[in-house]
Amino acid sequence: MKATVKITRNELISMLLNWNFGAQPASIQYVTEPKLTKDGKNLFGTVTKVANVGVMIGYCYENSVNNQLEREQKTADFMAAQLWNGKGKRLSLALSTHTEKQSFYLTYKSQQTFKAFHFDSNLNLIANDVIKAYFPTTNYSSQGVDKAIMHREISIDNIRKLKFKKTTYEVV
Repeated sequence: MKATVKITRNELISMLLNWNFGAQPASIQYVTEPKLTKDGKNLFGTVTKVANVGVMIGYCYENSVNNQLEREQKTADFMAAQLWNGKGKRLSLALSTHTEKQSFYLTYKSQQTFKAFHFDSNLNLIANDVIKAYFPTTNYSSQGVDKAIMHREISIDNIRKLKFKKTTYEVV
């Protein structure tokens, strides 16, 4: 039976800080204001994204990249750069913090997007195929792999729901 549990932001941080589940598949529902190119900002203004994504939480980024390098028969010698140019600190495999901003982030590997909706400042829906051209490009060349590992950090403040092990945690 699937359960829904309401938790606070601090309870979510505590759960991620004490993460002892290993790498776990999960889904996250979040709300963000994605970065846009200059043309995108001029065209759409402030955009709000609501998304449900499939992720892997509690995984080791460096191990994932090195495993991918081995699958591609390349030298597995990847070392991750410091978070936010040294301003970040990894607290667990699932949680990091930005030391200057005093903010917390869920660390995850993006697996797939189930649904994503983008809205302009007047809450008009923007089609995904239209707005996609206005996102800045992401460069994963430092990984040295053909198939990039989509590593992400998302602010705890943006998370609305986290579901894993048949339990949905609703952040209130």
